[in-house]
Amino acid sequence: MSGLYERHGKRLLDLAAIVVAAPVAAPLLAGIAAAVAATDGRPVLFRQARVGKDGREFTILKFRTMRVGTEHHGDGYWGAANDWRITPVGKILRSTSLDELPQLVNVLLGDMSLVGPRPKPREIVERYRSRYAETLRVRPGLTCLWAIHGRNELRRSQLIELDQEYVRDVSLLGDLRILVETIPVVLLRRGFFTEERSEGWMEDLEPDAR
Repeated sequence: MSGLYERHGKRLLDLAAIVVAAPVAAPLLAGIAAAVAATDGRPVLFRQARVGKDGREFTILKFRTMRVGTEHHGDGYWGAANDWRITPVGKILRSTSLDELPQLVNVLLGDMSLVGPRPKPREIVERYRSRYAETLRVRPGLTCLWAIHGRNELRRSQLIELDQEYVRDVSLLGDLRILVETIPVVLLRRGFFTEERSEGWMEDLEPDAR
């Protein structure tokens, strides 16, 4: 049953949820886009190549939360809670996860699912390719198992372990549980950056040999 759900049921759940959420999501997306444009100009969206199912790349969509061009300074795309490059609107979007809302388009296009391992940049997947190989057999998700078990308080080894746990037992009940448990995590801002965290702190594994 779980195999049937993984092959067909997940996609049906994704599409059904988007249809139900569209009346609320559409005006919210438009309002946030207007707020980003009004306070920090364009572009409104941040685009980046990420690795999806079976290693295929796609372009992930987020609302832009950093000042234009500053991703090439400091810690790059890594941004802690007090990072000067994050705009005032961006801080709100990050703390509420609303910056991720455009990924509903990625779900609609079939690049992502509502639930699954979060998509990674190619360089991260290549750095730990032996560990990520298993997790690439499913579509990446808007939310995931580690989002409800610590989020940014977890280190790389813990994130990978939870992703592997998810892909070994994909099920409708499991996905519904993760979706429901994501709501209080977002509303109560559990696991968001509350202090300085470096990328070095997160990366606690030795990279694969080149």
